[in-house]
Amino acid sequence: MNDADPQAPARRVDWSAVAAIVATLVGLLALAVSAYTADLQRKQVRAQVWPRLVLAWSGVRHEFIVMNKGVGPALVGSVRFTVDGVAQRDWKAVSKALIGEPFAAGQYSQSTISEWIVAPGEQLTVLQVSDDALWQRFRSEMPRLRGRICFCSTLKECWVVDQTAQTREDSYRAVDRCERSEAEEFNE
Repeated sequence: MNDADPQAPARRVDWSAVAAIVATLVGLLALAVSAYTADLQRKQVRAQVWPRLVLAWSGVRHEFIVMNKGVGPALVGSVRFTVDGVAQRDWKAVSKALIGEPFAAGQYSQSTISEWIVAPGEQLTVLQVSDDALWQRFRSEMPRLRGRICFCSTLKECWVVDQTAQTREDSYRAVDRCERSEAEEFNE
């Protein structure tokens, strides 16, 4: 038997409630699309300002160079050079630690990199030794010399390129910020 009352009025659809639900769903969808678009734009901006510093020795020109192989500027926050694990303050100290005597005037030229901005594609000659015999002595001891440079992008994302690292993964890694230790900072 059917309990439905044939005399009861038919249920009416409340179109304003349906419209409100549809509007809410459209709003939520628009919010999700907006968040996704903002995330994509943030990733694109990060990719457009990504720096990548590389440390290299050039035997032909008797020089140590720092290159930015990335697409954005590198803001150098910290530079350290060590000889046998001991921090050195400048190239004269490095020379003395490696070959027993500091560089003399006219034997080398240098460029400062501490707190410097390295443009994309830029190559800085950080050290150039002009004397061939001195360069050969210096070069033979270079395996004892290690460099570590911390740098940041314009978005304040930071990395360390570290020749003292034990693993390949640690030789180039992201860090929260560049830590400076004035006692160990390289000042040239």
